[in-house]
Amino acid sequence: MKKTFCRRALFFSLVLVFAKATTLALPVSEASAESLDFESAWEVIREHNPGLKAARNSVDAAYASLKISAVRTRITASLSGTGTKEEGSRASSSAGASLSYSTSLFGREKAFVSAEKFALREAEASLAAMELNLYRQTAVSFWGAAAGEASVKAAREEITRREAFLEDARLRFQQGMVPELDVLRAESALAEARHALALSEASRSGFEAMLKGLAGWQNISPAEGLFDLDLDIGSRNVPPDFQNTADSHPLVLKAHRSVEKAESLLKAARLTPLPTLSLTATKTLVTDGPAASAQYTQDDWWGRATLTIPLIDGGQTKWSVEKAEAGLAAAEASLGSAKAEVMMNLFTAWEDYVAAQKGLYAEKARFDLVSKERDIVLLRYREGLANQIEVLDAQSRFTGSLASLINGKKGLLVAEAALASAEGSIPGGESK
Repeated sequence: MKKTFCRRALFFSLVLVFAKATTLALPVSEASAESLDFESAWEVIREHNPGLKAARNSVDAAYASLKISAVRTRITASLSGTGTKEEGSRASSSAGASLSYSTSLFGREKAFVSAEKFALREAEASLAAMELNLYRQTAVSFWGAAAGEASVKAAREEITRREAFLEDARLRFQQGMVPELDVLRAESALAEARHALALSEASRSGFEAMLKGLAGWQNISPAEGLFDLDLDIGSRNVPPDFQNTADSHPLVLKAHRSVEKAESLLKAARLTPLPTLSLTATKTLVTDGPAASAQYTQDDWWGRATLTIPLIDGGQTKWSVEKAEAGLAAAEASLGSAKAEVMMNLFTAWEDYVAAQKGLYAEKARFDLVSKERDIVLLRYREGLANQIEVLDAQSRFTGSLASLINGKKGLLVAEAALASAEGSIPGGESK
């Protein structure tokens, strides 16, 4: 009996410890998401997005490469020591300091520095272009999640209405006022509303996961009430300056920098076979032994100049030039492609924005009419002047119109962000 009691006590103790450990772990994984407006969510994503962090690191690496390339144009210093031992004589040693400078007589090092400078500008433009694309993706995920939340709220309200309608149908059936078919129709309508709720919740979850992924899995979500029915329709009606906008877009600037970098690399390749000059100045600091004392004079400077004229390089210059020319041609082709892509995206974004404006205006007008129609049908139903089919039709049209209105608002907000991205200028961004 005593052993059984001890076993049970040990078992319950283990269960208690496990339950406490699970409880302590839950707040870490199930912490409530931080509710933010779009601007705040965008700042979180800009700070934590992994792709944007990688692009910033690429800019830092390009800056370091620029600094490294400039080393070739600077004087370098070194310390060296030499020891010798000849048979039958005393060992000798010496130590000294040297200053060295090597340069191409026609500025090949400056061409490399120029190429690295344009590579840095290219990395900066690439960062700005990535930020523009990320801004559009943020709008899609954020407003998609906000629209999903509004749809879920509307679906739950519709379920409440249809549950009340079902209770009313059952009461009327019990009183012999309507046939059983009306009850079945009301039950079917309620099942349809619950199915719509499940679809809305799934859509919301997908956009919320996308939003968290863009934010580096920071637990954020849209604030409630962002899809108020009184949301203003976008009022912009002036099209963008297509030509000037395309010329200053980060994608086009990136392609320009690629062309300039390729031109500098081609210049450096063509300067490969030209002479180079090396200058060295050395000062002997310490001498020890007769051989070293005879060869070097302590504390004296001595210099050396070397002119190198390449004669045969095995075809290195030829193929280096051809490679650089091919790179320049590819960069110029990419520049034309980038301009065409930016112009196409800008035209498309503007047309989508205008269409979204008109679509939302039409959906608001339709929703007002459908709302009035539903109110009238419900009033007629209560007075016995309308049947159940008319009520269900009116409710279905109201639900469909509300869903279209929510999607219209989301479409306009996403189109507005896509237009800003296509123009190359976003709030608080690094693009312009």
